[in-house]
Amino acid sequence: MMATPLDVNMSNSIAVVTGATGGIGKEIARALAGMGATVVIGARNPDRGERARADIGAGAAGPVSVMRLDVARQSSIREFAAAFTKRFGELHVLINNAGAWFTDRRESPDGLELTFATNVLGPHLLAELLLDPLRTPSRSRVVNVVSSIQGNYDATDLQFTRRPYDGSKAYGQSKQALSMLTWGLASRLAGTGVTANTAAPGFVKTDFNQNAHGFRATMINLSLRLFGVSPEKGADTPVWVAAAPELDGVTGKYFAARKEQEAKTRDRGPIVDLERRCQQLEQEAAQRG
Repeated sequence: MMATPLDVNMSNSIAVVTGATGGIGKEIARALAGMGATVVIGARNPDRGERARADIGAGAAGPVSVMRLDVARQSSIREFAAAFTKRFGELHVLINNAGAWFTDRRESPDGLELTFATNVLGPHLLAELLLDPLRTPSRSRVVNVVSSIQGNYDATDLQFTRRPYDGSKAYGQSKQALSMLTWGLASRLAGTGVTANTAAPGFVKTDFNQNAHGFRATMINLSLRLFGVSPEKGADTPVWVAAAPELDGVTGKYFAARKEQEAKTRDRGPIVDLERRCQQLEQEAAQRG
């Protein structure tokens, strides 16, 4: 059963959605545009971005545009943030939806393990670089899309350079790390009008596993075909966290199926340590150019 659609007027809001050329992200963008928001699709592939824009825009109440953004490439994130700030000046909703997992260890253009670069460093750097636009309105929201699959976190081996690489473990670690960064962001922004929460979409039928191969990936894909929900339903909770009036001012929470869930990994020490490690990796990538 689909949840009751939100009856919210977002005509005065600007939203950025990453990973919105397909799957859950596209449906998130569609829902926000349907409520009248000005939606910016962050797209690594401009052609796919334009196809998504045309599809979403056909039934949208608000304008939809595309800007180039590769969340695994830090120079791209910096270019996007600068261009967005210059063009719009303010931001009401940032939804970090883009994510990936791989069965073999790969590296980003910055030489970082690709799952960590995409699922953790990308959202972290993007939110940090968009803080000024987020602070410009009296209230704004950051929504990080996570998963119920979290664990195997090792602060001393975030990129699986010491441990044998396991795509599922790398993915679980990345979603735990993203949750930790969300709690840290919520704490740092307390009282500013900017909230930060996480949302889990559930088990969704998408092409998310296109980069994964082998027996485990095959079984996951089979389970998705049999038991997965539609991308539209998967988008429901992230959209609700981004737009629901009853969540105005609510921050530092984890939601699934429109309900608050227990949020673990809240110890301040490990969160501060992770923030420091992310900043160091970002600085090193910037110095390498």
